Amino acid sequence: MNLTEIQNKINTLLDGTERKIVFWYDDDAEYQEDIQNIVLSEENKLHILTQDNWFETKLLLEVRDTESNYLIYAPFKRPDDRKNHLADTFYYSEHFYSDKIVQLCGDLGIPTNCQDTVKKYKRFWTSRNTQKFKDLQISEYSKSAIELGIMCVVASVKVLSFDELLRKVILSENNGENPVLKKMQYYKIHIFFWNMCKNQYGYEDDNPSVMRLMVTMLLTYAETLTEYNLPKEWKTFVSDKHNDNVVFIKNMMNNSETCNCYDKFADMISYELKAENAIKSIPLQYIVGCDVFEAFDQNIISWVSSKIKDDMLDEKIADMFIPDICKMRIKDSYHYSKKYKAQYLMLLYAYRLLKQVYLYEFKPTMKEVIDDYVKETYKIDTYYRKFYYYMDKTGLPEGFEEIKDLVENVYTNKYLSGLTYKWNQILTDEAYQTYPYTKEEDFYHEVVRAYINEGHTNNNKVIVIISDGMRFECARELMEDLSLDEKCDANIGHMLSVLPSETTLGMASLLPHKDIVVDENLGVTVDGMICGNSIAERDKVLKNTVPNSVCLQFDDVINAKTMEVRDMIQGKDLIYIYHNQIDNRGEKMGIENEVFNACAETIDEIHRMLIKLTNDVSCTRYIITADHGFIYKREKLEESDKIVMDKKKVSLVNKRFLLTLQKVNNDATTSRALTYLSKLNELYVTTPKGADIIKAPGGGQNYVHGGSSLQEMIVPVIKVRTAKGKQKTGFVNVELSSFNNRITSIEMKLDFMQMEPVTDVVKGRKLLAFFIDEDGNKISYDVPIIANSRDTNASNRLITEKFTLKSGKYNRKKDYYLVITDMDDERIELHRYKFEIDIAGTI
Repeated sequence: MNLTEIQNKINTLLDGTERKIVFWYDDDAEYQEDIQNIVLSEENKLHILTQDNWFETKLLLEVRDTESNYLIYAPFKRPDDRKNHLADTFYYSEHFYSDKIVQLCGDLGIPTNCQDTVKKYKRFWTSRNTQKFKDLQISEYSKSAIELGIMCVVASVKVLSFDELLRKVILSENNGENPVLKKMQYYKIHIFFWNMCKNQYGYEDDNPSVMRLMVTMLLTYAETLTEYNLPKEWKTFVSDKHNDNVVFIKNMMNNSETCNCYDKFADMISYELKAENAIKSIPLQYIVGCDVFEAFDQNIISWVSSKIKDDMLDEKIADMFIPDICKMRIKDSYHYSKKYKAQYLMLLYAYRLLKQVYLYEFKPTMKEVIDDYVKETYKIDTYYRKFYYYMDKTGLPEGFEEIKDLVENVYTNKYLSGLTYKWNQILTDEAYQTYPYTKEEDFYHEVVRAYINEGHTNNNKVIVIISDGMRFECARELMEDLSLDEKCDANIGHMLSVLPSETTLGMASLLPHKDIVVDENLGVTVDGMICGNSIAERDKVLKNTVPNSVCLQFDDVINAKTMEVRDMIQGKDLIYIYHNQIDNRGEKMGIENEVFNACAETIDEIHRMLIKLTNDVSCTRYIITADHGFIYKREKLEESDKIVMDKKKVSLVNKRFLLTLQKVNNDATTSRALTYLSKLNELYVTTPKGADIIKAPGGGQNYVHGGSSLQEMIVPVIKVRTAKGKQKTGFVNVELSSFNNRITSIEMKLDFMQMEPVTDVVKGRKLLAFFIDEDGNKISYDVPIIANSRDTNASNRLITEKFTLKSGKYNRKKDYYLVITDMDDERIELHRYKFEIDIAGTI
């Protein structure tokens, strides 16, 4: 700044009708020689302050001359107020700064006791950086606030927050290179950064680095969650700032922008610390709640696996049984839950299958066996299916081979073979032919026609959806899905299939008929009409009894536009729609192991079809059924395990049945006359007594049907009524159910209640819960709450979560709040609960 500019600015400051005093502290005495050359306006006087004339100056300004305007020039830095005799005069006077930094302080309102801090980083104060510093809107300046502000600008952090700054530094780390720290070093402020890491997170190091900082933070987090039971060699890295490290790391885990970065550091640190072996020294009860490294999940999975392999199903960790542990570790609040979810679910379903098989008792009568199967025992087949479904999703994890073999052996040999053999002993010709409840060949008369007659005169249209191969246990899952749809009123029943339990005969039996005749090549005629596997032939048979009817392919309907569907079913009283996902996938060589994926897809597809037909063409009454079930075993039989038959007297050989003109006498099989379908039938159907297959040409033995097992013969019948029109949808409500609003510890567990189950019109939601102070500052980490339970039992919708408060001074006279917000938008606040904090050290 040249002398003329200075002169003009000072005269401007002295201008006015009232007396003015302007102080100019020239820190480096740059203008000491030129000060006498400054021309002041009339009435304005110059007075030079020295280190020896403080009293004289004060006397001049306040006693001798109280009228004149003065420029007080001091060729030195302004002293601290405690040593400045003119401090009081300075504060009611005007101030002029010739030094760029001092002038900057004046512009920003930075107090003089912080000017040394500003000057310390002269290189930083470019016009661009200065503007970004202003944008931080620092409410109260201090030396630490200024240095934090400088670092935030350097790191492109737009709020004054050390946590945000630290996150940015950690995110910027790349193989030991860190551009943000490099910038800090350029401005010589990196030392202050590491000092803040020490003060806030307890990290102290002669040669600090981001990697070493992360070691301290992760192990401090782990130390807290394991209740201070870390291996001795890890404890040297642990900080005494437990709570702040827990809050920071948990936020880093839960934040979508930082979770991958966390994984990168956790993997490297785990490898360097040899965590997989080190954590074996930690008692299991302290491992089960920790998620700092993948090794913790791996250790838990290893323990659960070993107990299942050893048939020690009632073992516990910290009072939790195996299902409790698995369900806990797949909660979203555990960091690696998504990665290991499939493995935990594999273990859960393996456990459930083994437990139920071991407890299973065969009932003495045919009715009791069927009643037990449709109410309870079908779950074993579901558990088996789910085990392989999740195994196929994740591959066969290391160490799971023995569990897979155990599941396969128990399901196949102890359950499936034993149950099927005993079932066939009581399923005699007489028992089968005199079965008093619905049989598949009576489906149209007892189920469809009765359902049509239940309808109103102006709305008696019925749609029958037949899913080829959808066995009862799969239909039960579909039923559970439909029961949660507010627009569906559904109930499930069952019927006994025809024998052989295969597609051609099964589909024909579901049509209206008087007589069904089967020839020795499994050619089927219905009331004299050929009824093979073509839609056209089935359509002809259906129209013979119900003229205003039609048979359609599922894919043709689901993919059609609204007007096209209306054209398909217009004027029709009865519509048969054929779905073929399970049987089609199961019978194809090379992809039969995809059959359990097909089951999941079938459930989704049929539900979507109900919604489509209800909304598009106002159909509201449905029957969902199948032609047969199936047996699926993942392991293929050895040749020695197959039933070998004398083919000379056999008309047709299938892996699960034979057609013959004479009764077959064999210890491994049982024969039944097909006269139960019509007296016109002269053939016998022969099926294995167990779950074995008959040696026959052609591949494929994982997925089979046609035999007389419960899995093949118990056919589901679901009746559904739907409601048309859109219904208002909402979200489940989640409320705090803990009654004590007084916090007495930095760590606490709180209970939340999902107030209603998830349904079709009440959606689940993802929430965040955290504590704040009166000013809205977060004082805990964000805790995710995933409210997506469909359980109608309220006690099963209780959610327990752990919270950790930041270290700090809390005041029991102030209010603190637990806030529940939407996870995707924290501005959407659901609930706010007032709390009192009364812990050791509270004022």
